[in-house]
Amino acid sequence: METHTKTPQLTNLALTELIKEIQHIENAFVNNIQTLDNEWIKMKVHTKKGDKNLIFTPNSFFISDRSIPAKQNPGGFSALLKKYLFNQRIVSIKQNGADRIVIFEFPNNFMIIELFAKGNIILCEKDFKIIKAMRKEEWKDRKLDKDSIYKFPSSKGINPLEENDEDFYKKIKENQKTIFGATVDTLNVLPAVLEKTFLNLKIDKKKNANELTKKETTSILQEVKKIINHSEKNIYLSSDAIYAGDLNIPKEKEFDSVNSALNILMTLSSNNITNKVEEKKKIKDTSQTRINSINAQIKGLEIQEKELKEKGDLIYLKYNEITEVVNAINKGKQKGLTEKEIAEKINSVKPIITVLDLKKSTVKLKL
Repeated sequence: METHTKTPQLTNLALTELIKEIQHIENAFVNNIQTLDNEWIKMKVHTKKGDKNLIFTPNSFFISDRSIPAKQNPGGFSALLKKYLFNQRIVSIKQNGADRIVIFEFPNNFMIIELFAKGNIILCEKDFKIIKAMRKEEWKDRKLDKDSIYKFPSSKGINPLEENDEDFYKKIKENQKTIFGATVDTLNVLPAVLEKTFLNLKIDKKKNANELTKKETTSILQEVKKIINHSEKNIYLSSDAIYAGDLNIPKEKEFDSVNSALNILMTLSSNNITNKVEEKKKIKDTSQTRINSINAQIKGLEIQEKELKEKGDLIYLKYNEITEVVNAINKGKQKGLTEKEIAEKINSVKPIITVLDLKKSTVKLKL
């Protein structure tokens, strides 16, 4: 039985592979955009092979292999996306360098997906002027808000596939760290890729970077590119992250593709999120029921208090009259009259006694 419920993270290599897997939805047309119960976004697109559901989560996106119900008339961000993108063609889907950022291009807009931190979706015009971001965010060097110009976050190093041997050699020689640390500073690459690179080349990763020859730095860069470009991609889960490629790290579960991995793992994560939402709803409903019960009790007590106050006020106002009736009853008892005789005699003057019980010493009066 599958028990994984944490939200998996896409490594940049897995993201690169995912984009290759979904290239068939390029030139597809957007038919609908909706919000799901767990706040994910569902984009229904029409391709040559039929309709597909593209699901956007905070840290991933994938083509769903099952039907996922959406909220009815949710409005909000999905409604705005639909307003701009309905019936628009997906021109291209590209990764921004080696970053976990994907750009969906449409004829008149860019939809940028940021798959790091809490995740975000930003709709822009073709000049990158922001129409709206799903979540407003601001840093010292960039701002995600309406009418701001979208600026890509600074990359953590250069995309290895775009680096050349000469520039890489110069940067490594200028770095004062070990070769491993210097390469991490220079290239936007997973540490696991570098671990395998140095293992394959039999280069001591603790060696000072400025001691390496150009031949050695060239071999490092070429080996990194070779690992990244390897045609046979093993897709697997390790420590809540999805990897593409054999990187000599523990494999918890293997998959046929990144998209199928996301279908399986995100479904489990979604079920976990839904269960938590339902649990919170049950707690909220139970709490609300208790609150309603307490309010009803309070209201009942307020009514009782009001009724008792009204009765008390009435008794106060009719005090003399009540006293006269009680005195008349006592006089009747002293004369040996029956309950009926006493009541009839008093009521003949004014019909006020409704019940008289001398044994229980009670009397009910109509005031």
